[in-house]
Amino acid sequence: MTSRMWRRTGAVSLVALGACSAARSAETKDERDTAPAAVRAEPAASVARPHVVTASGVVEARTTVDVAFQVPGKVVAVGPDEGDAVREGQLLAELDPTDYRLTAEQSAALAEHAAAERDRYRPLLTTGSVAPNDLERMESVARQSAAAAALARKRLSDTRLLSPISGVVARRAVEQGSTVGAGQSAFTLVDLDVVKVRIGVPEADVGMLRTGQAATVRLPALAESTFSGRVTAVGVTADPTTRTYAVEISVPNAGHRLRAGMVAEATVAGSGRTTAITVPAAAVVRDAEGATLLYLLDTSTSRVHGRRVTLGTTLGETVEITSGLAAGDLVVVAGQQRVREGSLVTTSPAAAEESAR
Repeated sequence: MTSRMWRRTGAVSLVALGACSAARSAETKDERDTAPAAVRAEPAASVARPHVVTASGVVEARTTVDVAFQVPGKVVAVGPDEGDAVREGQLLAELDPTDYRLTAEQSAALAEHAAAERDRYRPLLTTGSVAPNDLERMESVARQSAAAAALARKRLSDTRLLSPISGVVARRAVEQGSTVGAGQSAFTLVDLDVVKVRIGVPEADVGMLRTGQAATVRLPALAESTFSGRVTAVGVTADPTTRTYAVEISVPNAGHRLRAGMVAEATVAGSGRTTAITVPAAAVVRDAEGATLLYLLDTSTSRVHGRRVTLGTTLGETVEITSGLAAGDLVVVAGQQRVREGSLVTTSPAAAEESAR
């Protein structure tokens, strides 16, 4: 056999071997792609639970106070800054007291003189040495002078601005050297030891709420941290624009983590009861578009099919499904990360738990 024939025969053999290898690879890949995934499926549960009302709202301070001087003047001292804690009666700022002190001293002197004049002439009334009308006039002057002296003393004390509550300085609007008018807001103080979360509840749910009911508050700004509170007020008049009723929830806030203006979501267990379809929270996955999804098992074909669902309230380790699922539907609760639409599966609890790990 010539060398040319050997080369031709070898080439044919190599092509045949490559074709066989490709066929085996394709067969192996096909077997791998169609190998059933081990999953565990459970029927969706129908449970009776208290009617839960969930609504969004805003955190508010328990008390907000705008503090202002009652007299005008030049600021000569300022105490706390924004964010500082203050106690009731603490000095916040002070005006130049010079003019008010002099006025108070002058008024006190006039009041003393008027009182002394009245007291000197009062004994003469019995002897007829002074007319009753004259004594009444002196009594009136003495009372007016005393009132003027008291008012001057009050104005002098009003040059010192004291905190009416214990709380935190939310805003400071005065600086040393500035001139302020009477009634001009100088500080805004807030009491954050207990905060109020004000939510808007639809008409269909407001009848379920009562004062004293327990509530759970979540705040996105605090990494979904939860806080416990209680309903303290339920509105009786709907907002004309949103048609919702204002509900107030008081939440203890010892560490002042909750701040006025934060957005919050509150969940309140209402007085009524309802039936909810629930599944383990771990069974919920998301599709390529980010929508919430459950895989349901078709026992007749041993295949799974994705179904978009709407989530409701989280109940411990389970989550409520408000639409897209019926009680008794077989939901894949373990191994769902290894399947896709139409995947062939086998319901082996042990294998499913192993694959989930």
